[in-house]
Amino acid sequence: MALAVVFRLAFILEGVPMQRSLLAFAIAAAILLTTVPVIAGQRARGATKPNPARQSTVRVALSPVQQALYRNTVLADTVRVRLPLGTDMLTAAAGFRRLELFVATVHASNNLVIPFVELKRRIVNDGMTLGQAIQDIRPKSRYWSEARRAEDDAAAMIRTSEAVVLASERRPLDSSR
Repeated sequence: MALAVVFRLAFILEGVPMQRSLLAFAIAAAILLTTVPVIAGQRARGATKPNPARQSTVRVALSPVQQALYRNTVLADTVRVRLPLGTDMLTAAAGFRRLELFVATVHASNNLVIPFVELKRRIVNDGMTLGQAIQDIRPKSRYWSEARRAEDDAAAMIRTSEAVVLASERRPLDSSR
């Protein structure tokens, strides 16, 4: 539509020098106005909408610890309560090689009121044991006994959650007895 106006103006203003510069300005303005929606990232008329079925999905490979938490929802819910508010369970478990160590780190964090991310950083990134991480943060504490206590609590929590999951799987679905 804007080009039709420009061509009409060109026909009317043909041959006049002052009017030629006005014509050039009008053509440049029309070209600019017709390309603005494309430059601004807007869809032009008649453009097709993207097909959501064709969008690629990225699959994230879960670690063995994350898979165990994903399968055992009883344990995941119990541990989630002990993590800081708003912490994503799978993100918190990332980097740990053993489920027992992850759960023990959560327990030690709560028992000693140490930020979980500090313990995790020392264990996962720095390669420390739980006892060494506690000693690094609280040198005057009874770090080995606290680490042992957290590991025992973690083992008990894992055993209990697995027993609950197994019991719920064995329970008959028909309760009409």
